[in-house]
Amino acid sequence: MAAVLLGALAAAFIALRPDDDEDAGGSGVPVTASSQADVDLGALDDNPPVVGQPAPNFILRSGDGGTVRLSDLRGKVVFVNFWATWCKPCKEELPDIDALYDEKRDDGLEVIAVNVEEDLATAERFFRQNEIDVPMALDTSGEVYRQYRLQGLPDSFFVDREGNLAAVHYGFMTDEKMRDRLETAGLP
Repeated sequence: MAAVLLGALAAAFIALRPDDDEDAGGSGVPVTASSQADVDLGALDDNPPVVGQPAPNFILRSGDGGTVRLSDLRGKVVFVNFWATWCKPCKEELPDIDALYDEKRDDGLEVIAVNVEEDLATAERFFRQNEIDVPMALDTSGEVYRQYRLQGLPDSFFVDREGNLAAVHYGFMTDEKMRDRLETAGLP
């Protein structure tokens, strides 16, 4: 009986899964075109975050409904910030991250503000109320948070133009510390 039930569940899963050719939809900045291969959001490898090594790659749903894949941003310096609306230091540093992004975007800075384990409406409401415009991604399952071996928030990772992890900062960051980490990643 259990084998029949498992077989029926597997068949239903396969039948309901979209074809590989279907478009998963959505686009935005920094966003890659979505495809069926992107449906499995989260960690794309199990590399730990090690300075000087390739940054752990991931794909997440972006705030505008598209997807963002870290490796697609090679050629830019990427500031990956993990945050949540319940985290007071996160909320205090996001306006500085936003201002830095506005200042250095034309110099090749990309920001991914990764909201951890909250829904889009909650994260969007905070961004809207605080006039934060950096690109947002949603780690609703916490898989990328675990991939990056995090234990608290906020935490930030700085990826150089070659895709290597150049600097890490755990906890709240001042504007001065952000600028220092960006310089280490190759963006003075």
